[in-house]
Amino acid sequence: MKDLNITDRLTFLAESFDVFDFDVKNPESFKIKMNDLENAGWESKPITSPNTGIVLAILSEKLNKTEDKLLRISKFEKANDGDGVIKILKHVSISSDVFASIVEADSTVNKMYIQWMLQLFSRLIKNGDKQSREAAIRFVDEDLAMANNYLTLFEGNKRKKKFKDLCAVSYSLKAVEDPTDINQYKSLTQLFDAVDPFIEKSPSAVENLMNKFVSAGQALIPVRDRKFTVYIPLTTDASVVFDKFANWCTAKAGNGMFTNYSQNYKKPNGKNSDIYIIINNKFFTEETDEIYQIHFETGQIKDRKNGSNVSIFEQVINESEGLSNYFYEELMTMAKQNKKGIENNKYLDYLIQFGFADSLFEFMEVDTPTIRFMTREIPKIPDLSRFKNLEELIICNAKLVELNSSLGNLKNLELLVLTENRIKSLPKEIGQLKKLVFLNIVGNPNIEIPAEIAYLDRSKGGSLLRIGVTKEEIGEKNYQRLKELLPTTTLS
Repeated sequence: MKDLNITDRLTFLAESFDVFDFDVKNPESFKIKMNDLENAGWESKPITSPNTGIVLAILSEKLNKTEDKLLRISKFEKANDGDGVIKILKHVSISSDVFASIVEADSTVNKMYIQWMLQLFSRLIKNGDKQSREAAIRFVDEDLAMANNYLTLFEGNKRKKKFKDLCAVSYSLKAVEDPTDINQYKSLTQLFDAVDPFIEKSPSAVENLMNKFVSAGQALIPVRDRKFTVYIPLTTDASVVFDKFANWCTAKAGNGMFTNYSQNYKKPNGKNSDIYIIINNKFFTEETDEIYQIHFETGQIKDRKNGSNVSIFEQVINESEGLSNYFYEELMTMAKQNKKGIENNKYLDYLIQFGFADSLFEFMEVDTPTIRFMTREIPKIPDLSRFKNLEELIICNAKLVELNSSLGNLKNLELLVLTENRIKSLPKEIGQLKKLVFLNIVGNPNIEIPAEIAYLDRSKGGSLLRIGVTKEEIGEKNYQRLKELLPTTTLS
């Protein structure tokens, strides 16, 4: 394909990636395309941008029944249908709008990087899982403007010895054997890592810009303590302060993504969504490149590379009382305004993720007879003394490691189920639960059992009929000890 001119190259790629037309006002041609795929034996579904409603691609699948032909085609993937191995052929058709956007994003004279971007987009669609599909949509809707900049830097620097040397010592580029070959990069994040050292930066100037936008009413700085600063841009201009430092689409001028994230998503109170940027204060003196961007409404917590979501509790939130208090108040306010209940409250999920598992119980009615959490992460239980009427406490598969001693104050508790957690020990106060009929601690290996559990047995005035526990998990010695402590209780 190297000998082809640009027109021939584009024609070749359009055919190779099965480019089709999609017109929102005239969907007939799209229907014809879907019918053609169906007639060819494909089961197809459109991949649509939630922001524009435009069909970006079509993912088609079918079984290939010709074994010898199948073995020669690298596009097949294996899946197990329960009875044996089946082979699935996946095919991606790309819309003309996406094709045109990718062509425009390649600023090189010979348009030499179009195929790489088409393959990257197509591969994400073929993966089939929700995360990859969302990444493919973001690639088209948000990332192409950044791709243009990174490819320009890549083309201008890939032949330099410094470029190769820096790539060779980069941990994130260990899988890239030849950093000058664009086809070795499997994502924009990898490409960003390669060209990042060649982006002109001035961290000290960023702080001045931030203060300028705050003074002009275009941004907020609600937190600035010894370690971290929180910056909230309120306008597009204020959002591009980190253009040279981060791979966020909202930090890139001219692509409209700040407006999309701030205005097309709303907080529970109906106001525009906020983008929170957390900066390690050493960033301003070039001692670190640690910055993060959070958008709660779309569930994104990104470091400057904008790859997969990152966890910031241990090294960020937990390290700053200012940050901890601020995000607790922000999230609690939004969680209380959210009308979707406890199970579908994303702000509660973030409270837990940020170390505020106690907040879950603040949303429970004090006279509730039942508290039930299944598969929701709750590392520890807070003081439960106020739940005087609680009869059932069920917390399963929640990564629970610690029970509060206030458990003993739940005098009306009859059912306690704590299966599939990481509880290290039961509090001795459990012996005060005289009405407890059933206790289940299966799935908590090596859990320590206090001697006070004996007071739950009917021989000691308790009500316990059965305890769910396995000899394999707690060991023969502890199992026999339980039988001695609970002589009238069934162990199963």
